[in-house]
Amino acid sequence: MSITQTVAPSVEPVVTADQKTWMRVDGTDEDTLIGSLAAAARAYVEMATSRQCITATWVLKLKNFPAGDIVLPIFPLQSITSIKYYDSNDTQQTWSSSLYDVDTAMEPGRVRPVSGEDYPSDVRGYTDDIEITFVSGDGDAASDVPDGVLAAIKILAANWFENREANTPIGLTPVPMSLESLIWQYRSGDLV
Repeated sequence: MSITQTVAPSVEPVVTADQKTWMRVDGTDEDTLIGSLAAAARAYVEMATSRQCITATWVLKLKNFPAGDIVLPIFPLQSITSIKYYDSNDTQQTWSSSLYDVDTAMEPGRVRPVSGEDYPSDVRGYTDDIEITFVSGDGDAASDVPDGVLAAIKILAANWFENREANTPIGLTPVPMSLESLIWQYRSGDLV
């Protein structure tokens, strides 16, 4: 199994001006650093929660179709673009969307054959033979992202800004408890 982001989000959920307001920083000397820290904090929060803040396109590759639902590991799932696979004749096929259901209400989202149907049975069986292209994200704008996720990004970026160097004898800076609490709220129990 592999997963790759193929279309990146068009905006960051926390822009430099918002992060500066959160941190109560005036002036522009540190703008580049603050923007970079906010982007890095967003990446950290997304990785820790398996949640996509701003809409992006992903490709999940599998060796075989599972016995149960296909669980899309990045959520919230907005849509499935396509499900393609290589058949036993080494020809790429597209599984008709009329033959599968997409559950976007669950977190993480799922795909399963419609009632009375099965997954395609003539899959070649090599690594990455099945390619599922899907769109995930809270929405296209920062206003679509839950407030708790935005707060987690801002807390982490502010922590990194204030603690640029190791401040303990072994060089480990603990993550603020408020950040851990916020991240925990937005993780999927299916992926933990």
